[in-house]
Amino acid sequence: MGNYVFAQYNIELLTTEKVQQRGTRQLEAAAEMIQRLPTPDVLLVNEMDDNFVQGWEKVHNATAFLENYLREPQAPTLEGVDFEAWIAPRCNTGIPSGMDIGKDGLSGEPGTDAYARDCFSYAPYAGRYAMTLYSSFPIDMDGVRTFQRFRWADLPNHRIPTNPDRDLYLTADECERFRLPAKTVVDVPIEFPDGKIHAVIAHPSPPLADGMDTLNAPRCHDEIRFLGDYVAGADYPYDDDGFEGGLYTDERFVVLGDLNAEPGDAVTDDAVARYLLDNSRVIAATPSSPGGSEYGAPYATSNLSRGPTRADYVLPSTDFTIRSSGIGWPAKAENHRAVAERASDHFPVWVAVSE
Repeated sequence: MGNYVFAQYNIELLTTEKVQQRGTRQLEAAAEMIQRLPTPDVLLVNEMDDNFVQGWEKVHNATAFLENYLREPQAPTLEGVDFEAWIAPRCNTGIPSGMDIGKDGLSGEPGTDAYARDCFSYAPYAGRYAMTLYSSFPIDMDGVRTFQRFRWADLPNHRIPTNPDRDLYLTADECERFRLPAKTVVDVPIEFPDGKIHAVIAHPSPPLADGMDTLNAPRCHDEIRFLGDYVAGADYPYDDDGFEGGLYTDERFVVLGDLNAEPGDAVTDDAVARYLLDNSRVIAATPSSPGGSEYGAPYATSNLSRGPTRADYVLPSTDFTIRSSGIGWPAKAENHRAVAERASDHFPVWVAVSE
């Protein structure tokens, strides 16, 4: 019987410039926070630039983060963390759509706001805000399914804004071409010693990034719904290779991601609870932290400008039993509280499972 640890960590602005050299204090802090967790068998890192898309093809950022930070003990009492495999799927961020999504005319060069607004997902250049999944066990690369190009209009009962009285909306032609995932949705089968487990990963748009009257809130809602439908075995999802259907009912999985929504969130119509936490195939794991508890928000995974928020999730399928879980937000009295706050505006989330 296997005992495994799955973890999720949004490391704010993990750029190529930072990770390709040693000595970046923020990334030393982020690596230290990971090393303080029960050693993860699977770790999803959000907001890691995909430098191969950016044209920097010497060493991928996923490898650089391993070599420059994760494998190096970041405190005298800690040990380095290593992984056997990783996957950095292509994302929609910074990919030009060829459409006037920003409704201000098609213009702008990479690096500008005008350019970013007309991409399939907002970013000043391709590969920004991407993600990497690390694994201590082999990844079945032939079995990986990506849903980067799934059209938003193909989601049944979607919530695409089409009213031209809104600040942002999609025209009929744009609806035919616009993609649902803000980054991508990926099903990564991992070969554990006792069989395959699917890591289903995503990072939807923050619903309030541009205000409420834009694409972000309904898009976040619909991407979370897509995740819930996929793990429940819905028929409609099609991947980038054209294969249709969600997971089979006998397939084990763990959903990992910064979902940018919390239970009861009115802006996303409580999407996390409705489609994932209340999903009959999902265990509604509720990790907590000492730091969040001091704010009266024990389940919060980030401390953004609007206050503590639960945004990051590790949600196993009902095939598992949760042995323990936690959020790496230390109490104020702990010495590494400043380390956690220097690393990111999010905190690592982990769940240990067994069968």
